[in-house]
Formats: sequence, C-alpha cells, structure tokens
Amino acid sequence: MPGAFARDLARQLGVAGALRWWVDQLAGVVPAAPRAAWQRRRMRPVLAFEPHRATVWLPVVRDGRLSMVERATIALDGPPDDVVVAGRAALASLPRVGGAGIPVTVALPAREVLRKQLMLPVAVAENLRQAVGYDLDRHTPFKPEELYFDARIAGRDAARALLRVDLASARRGVVDPLLRHAESWGATVGGISADGPQGAGATGLNLLPPERRPDRTPWRRWQFWLPIFALGAFGLAATVLPVWQKRDYAIGLADLADRARAQAAVSETLRAEVERQAVDYNFALERKFTFPAAVQILDDVSRLLPDDTWLTQLELRTTRGKEVQRELSLRGESANAGRLVTVLEESRLFAQAAPRSPTTKIQPGPGEIFDVGAQLKPLPAPAAAPLVVAAAPGAPAAMPLAAPAAAAGAASATPPSNGAGPSPATSPPRAAGTSPVAAPPAAAPPPGSPVAAPSATSGAPPNVAGPAAPAGRPAPGARP
Repeated sequence: MPGAFARDLARQLGVAGALRWWVDQLAGVVPAAPRAAWQRRRMRPVLAFEPHRATVWLPVVRDGRLSMVERATIALDGPPDDVVVAGRAALASLPRVGGAGIPVTVALPAREVLRKQLMLPVAVAENLRQAVGYDLDRHTPFKPEELYFDARIAGRDAARALLRVDLASARRGVVDPLLRHAESWGATVGGISADGPQGAGATGLNLLPPERRPDRTPWRRWQFWLPIFALGAFGLAATVLPVWQKRDYAIGLADLADRARAQAAVSETLRAEVERQAVDYNFALERKFTFPAAVQILDDVSRLLPDDTWLTQLELRTTRGKEVQRELSLRGESANAGRLVTVLEESRLFAQAAPRSPTTKIQPGPGEIFDVGAQLKPLPAPAAAPLVVAAAPGAPAAMPLAAPAAAAGAASATPPSNGAGPSPATSPPRAAGTSPVAAPPAAAPPPGSPVAAPSATSGAPPNVAGPAAPAGRPAPGARP
C-alpha cells in the first residue's frame, strides 16, 4: 500500500524519528489547551473490555488537559442479540468516518497482555517489528502466529550500541472475540492498546497488525492538507510578492541611474570643453590686464616728474621667474635726482623704486644725470562677464546665467583705473610748465572682458554665444 511504503521509507531514512523529535521539542512551547485539543483530535474513542462488560471512553479536554471520560457501559453476559443492540446503542452517538464505521481503539485487560523489555542491537532499529517477530517464540511461550504483538524503542545505549525495546503481545484467541464484538456494534478497529483506556496511545504500542490497520480516508487527508497548502501558498505569496515588487523597483531605479549617469557624463564633457575654451579665451585678456597699459604708465610718469626733469630713456622690461614681473627704467637729467625715488614711491602704479647707478653731476650747471628703476604693481583682474545661452533661431532672447548682460558689458568696457587716480580719459588738464613728455591720447576701452567659466555645480554648461564685446567697439553703456 502507498501509505505503508511511505512509512517504511520514512523510517529507513530517519525522517520519522527526526520529525517526532522536532514535534516533541515544539510541544513544550505550545500552550496546554491547544496541545490537548490537538491530541484529542488524534485519539480515537476507546472500547475497553473486561470479563463481563465493555466500557466506552471518550477523550475530552478539561482545564487545558486531556483526559478520558467514561461514556457508556455494555453488558456482555446477556443474549448475543441483546449485546449487539446495547453495543450499537452505546456507539450510536460517536462520530462516523464516511461510511467505514465508527473508529475505535480496543483496550485489552492488563492480565491478557504479556509485557517484556528487550535489549537488541542498534542495527535492528530500521526493521524492528520484523526482527522481533523472528525471535518472538524465544521471548514468549507462544508461536508468532498465535499472537498479536508490537515493539517500540524505549531508549538507546550508545556506549554498547544497544536498543531498549518494549514488547507487548496478546493471544489471538483472546483478542479475536473482542474484535468481533466491536465490529458487530458498527465500529472500525484502528488499534489494539495494551495500556488500558487511560494510557491508550501513550506508549505508541498498537498490537493490531499493520496490514489490518485502516488507512486514513482520502477526504480526511484532503481536509487536513488543503488548509496547510493554502496557508503555505499565502505565506509564499506574502514573501515572494514584496521581493518581486522591490526587484522591479530596483531595476527601474538602476535604469534611471544609468540614464542620469549618461546625461551627467555628457554634461561633464561639455563643461570641460567650455572651461577649456574659456581658458583659451581669457589667456590674452589676463596677459593684457595683469599690469597697467603703456599709455597709463606714460601718463602717470608725465604727471609725477617735476618740471625740471627731462627723460632721455624710458624702458619697460618683463622678467620671468616664479612670477612674471614688469620693470620700469628711467634715465635723464634732473635738478634734484634724489627726490625722484620718493616721487615714484608715491605713485599707485610703481613699487620698490631705487637708483640703478650713482648720480652723475653735470658740469657746468646744477643738473644731475640719474638712472632709476621701479617695479609695476599687478592689477586686480576685471570682473568676468557671464556666459549666456545661445538662443535658437526663432526662439525668445536668451537669458544670462549669472548677471545681466548690459551690466556685464558695461563693466567689461570700462577701462580699469587700477587705483591710480583718474583714468587717462578723465584726468584733469596739466598745469602750465609741466614736463615736456607729452601725455598720450586717452586709451580705448578694452576689446573684451574675461569670460567666467561655469562651476562644477551649475549643471549642464551653456553654449557660448560669442565674445563679450568685439575688438575696437565699446560695449553698450561704456564711455567713449
């Protein structure tokens, strides 16, 4: 039979023992009332036979504990027909299983049961009942075919590799009449207990041969396993569905991150290109605006030198070291050459003025020949003009990114004064009798302003619309 084959296979693989141990361990944490209710569902009513009567016992749960309660008594001394009627009446209130009858366990009187404890090798554990059946005539005074018997492992001696086995047996001549009584009353015998009604099923000994034990009906298996399967399916769905949803969400986020990463790479490439072009564009402007222009130097020297001073040589040189510097050299004649150093130090364009060679007296006359040098002060860089986004054809005018374009153009078109007083275009007229060095014409506005490169946090860099102001043309708002 499939059920017997499954039980034998489970016993050989050790699954039954492991499952029994696991259930025993979990039973301690289950409350008493549910545990007793579960045990009651597994137990059958007990039909206990005595010499002159039979008693029906029912498993009930009281105060969270499982106990057997006497339900009815059947006299066995009367006529056979009366005994059958009384037995059917006593079992009529018990639940039936389909059309197979009322499942009961027959409990034998203690004096009709032979109990014995055996010590057997561990190797017989897989086929314990078969191994005990071979030697049954050595352990009892009867032949195996005359007995109903069962054996159960009660303990193990690991040191000696032995099993402690409980053996219970009863004569067939005594048990068969009791089984016929139960069947005539409409009962289906599912087991023979050797422990009385109170201990029925406690030791697990069932003297009824396995081939005569009724299998569970299919509808009971379906009734038990369907809720288990539904609960397992619900638990699986509750576990897998959120994981699946989070997987889809993670895949969507990964795709979004990949697209954002690609866009960021493009933006970074454009920003680097704009920075490179801004550096190339600003290179010439930085060189131009680092130091004062030559016309500013000539204008400042013309204003600073006294009227009794004449220049024979004015030279501008650029020296390169750790930092680029520009030097001014003045040679000429003056009535008082010693005060020229002080005059140059008072200027806002020159610093570190000093004689380059000793002063030579002119003979005859009051004049002196001088050779003076000074360094030009670096100027602060002009304000950078912001980049603007180039407008597409037919689109509205582009808006500046950092500051209004008009203000930026005006700032870039205004010549830097460099802190040296009024610019050449607005300087006051010189008084009569000034130095013969003529003041040059006013300097033209710078052709452009440095371009501000976009920062790393400004997002995608804009397209450069063009230079801030074309060369030779002042920006809007600049003074001519």
